[in-house]
Amino acid sequence: MPFPRSLLSRLSGSARRVAGRAASSAPDMAETAFLPRNAVAATALADSLASRLPALVATARRIAENMGQGTHPRRKAGQGDEFWQYRPAGAGEPASQIDWRQSARGDRAFVREREAQTPHTICIWCDNSASMRWRSEESLPLKAERAFLLALACAAMLLRQGEHVRLLMTDGAPPLRLYGHHALEQMAHSLIAALRTTSDTPGLPQPAPIPARSRVLLFGDGLYPPAELATFLRALTARQATCVLIETVDPAEARLPYEGHMRFTGLENEAPLLLTGSAELRHDYAAIWKRHQDGLRALCQAAGSPPVLHMTDQPPQNALLALHALPGMGGRP
Repeated sequence: MPFPRSLLSRLSGSARRVAGRAASSAPDMAETAFLPRNAVAATALADSLASRLPALVATARRIAENMGQGTHPRRKAGQGDEFWQYRPAGAGEPASQIDWRQSARGDRAFVREREAQTPHTICIWCDNSASMRWRSEESLPLKAERAFLLALACAAMLLRQGEHVRLLMTDGAPPLRLYGHHALEQMAHSLIAALRTTSDTPGLPQPAPIPARSRVLLFGDGLYPPAELATFLRALTARQATCVLIETVDPAEARLPYEGHMRFTGLENEAPLLLTGSAELRHDYAAIWKRHQDGLRALCQAAGSPPVLHMTDQPPQNALLALHALPGMGGRP
């Protein structure tokens, strides 16, 4: 039975990064190697996603259509839909611009101004590391698959709002510009191609190709070395960019629902870890998980936005609603 190793390694006192997730029951604690039963290779996931691409894109569009459309006002007069202010009409003001109802309340003519709105540049990145290609139960989606769907739905929502959407490449190449009627299909094909060529080494995107003053959406599990994440977020802050982590987590990662002797083996070349599931272990793990979440929140909040935690046993709409409610993502900045 697969399971994330990153936090379990801390229980055993290991300080190194172990992000693979795989666990198999081993009552006799034998030294036999266990393979993760609910994890897949990158090419297998890419093939699966490609075979279901039309349905996934349709689902992403349907989710986006059910979301409210937000705008990004500039807090000054301009072309937009929201009322900004009344101002006295100037000499030669066109009669069509006069708000006659407001003007009738006094002896001066007034113009009703609208608030200017401008599109934001938003970059999307999906974590392709091996640790994302795992689930604790067959009834749950792989974390990578859920992140794939959330990224597509988010892009659909943002494109409908008129935003400039970019897809960050895993190799540090310039972001892919998404536009037109086939933008989601283009994005999906690029994500699938990246899966076919990705290494299993986890890592965050390169900050250099990210446009200044943009917003970056990271769709991953959040099990990154704190120093690496802090360095990435500082680089974005230097570019006046804001980052939001959409933390896609399997419920077993948060609850450690295992009993008895277990051998945890990693998907990213980690050494096996032997543990005995017990109430004491779960209590210690819960404390570690809370510290991990608190640390993530502190890092992300300092960089401009709290993370959005999404469990894969919950509907994807929940994550999109939480993301949509953040400043700059549908509400006012």
